[in-house]
Amino acid sequence: MKKAFLRSVGLTAACCCMALGAWSTSAGEADALSQKSQAAFTKSALQCYATHGSPNDIVCYRNSWKAEFRHGEVVYVPILIQVPAPANPPSVTTVDSLNDIHPSTTSPG
Repeated sequence: MKKAFLRSVGLTAACCCMALGAWSTSAGEADALSQKSQAAFTKSALQCYATHGSPNDIVCYRNSWKAEFRHGEVVYVPILIQVPAPANPPSVTTVDSLNDIHPSTTSPG
């Protein structure tokens, strides 16, 4: 009876230690991946747009990349991030609609 109890306690402790070790390893890998991805990306140039219907309403974007997990791999998807228009924006591109603007598909890094 006493041996069975000690065996189950030992087995429980071993399982907990194994789970904790696996969790800490995956957390460490995630931190390393995060640091690598942040180092690989630099701020993109500001791109400002206006529409033919509202040429005075300037909207500015930066290209960025979003990491997604697809089919067992991490892939980076281009996205546009709207940022406040500066007082003196760079050259403004006039478009028919803001829906015509798409992120650059050049790979990061």
